[in-house]
Amino acid sequence: MEERLMDDPRKIKVKRNAVGGVEDATDELAPEEEVEIDLSEEELILPEELDEDLIGLAPSQLEKELERRKKEAEEAAAERDKLLSEGEELLKKQKYGDAEPLFSQALVYDPDCTRAREAIWLCRTRNFTQTDPLYEREYAEEFAEEDPAVKGILREKLGEKLKEERDAFEEEAAPLREKVRGVQRERRGAFLANRNYYRGRLLVFVAIFCAFVIAMSICGAQIVHVRVNTPVYLAIAFGALALLDLIPIIFLSRKFVVAQRLVKENETLSSTEDGARLEELETALETLALYLED
Repeated sequence: MEERLMDDPRKIKVKRNAVGGVEDATDELAPEEEVEIDLSEEELILPEELDEDLIGLAPSQLEKELERRKKEAEEAAAERDKLLSEGEELLKKQKYGDAEPLFSQALVYDPDCTRAREAIWLCRTRNFTQTDPLYEREYAEEFAEEDPAVKGILREKLGEKLKEERDAFEEEAAPLREKVRGVQRERRGAFLANRNYYRGRLLVFVAIFCAFVIAMSICGAQIVHVRVNTPVYLAIAFGALALLDLIPIIFLSRKFVVAQRLVKENETLSSTEDGARLEELETALETLALYLED
């Protein structure tokens, strides 16, 4: 009889008869031979580890697909190496602007190419000598998602300089914060009072307008119930008053919108010259944090 022992998931023990076949259930006296099959780690492939595109392929199809993938990988590696070589030649000539696109293209063929990623930052900083390009928000956000090895290289080359710039920005920003906030507090009261002034009067005229419209509607409803012309005259009068009331409503609405905008602008840093400078410093500090902190 054939017996399979599955104690070890990587080993299968099969008992066969002397001629290698599977015994009949009644042949209990046939000599048996125990065969142990050892499945190595490379040979044992679990279903969840398989590529979904390879599942269900016949052996011949699987071989062709694997060969095709291997060929594509070799071609991609060759193209990557070619682009890296061309980029390196341009770096020797200090043509950083021309070299950066080549290294970026190399990442298309090999997204994990550390050398290409390092070279891109080398180009942007002109061989790690300039920090101005690093203040572009797009570059800073890209660096935050960069490979740790590339982060380490940039921090090693420019980390100290970036820290010095951060300290200088923080030293300039500290007194400006208090000054700008003080100006905001002083102007906030005046702007709020101005806004409330126009809002209060606008609400009054809107209420009067609603009263005129209601009165006109009531008079209009009485026209069909009485024979005198008084309701008609009253409806016309209230309608005319409602139209006249629209003039101050429009005027006060415009004033209120302007007052509301001034209140909001006062809360933004760019509303004053010092505030605009403080906003620049805060943006620079946030950008530097992406380079210096994880």
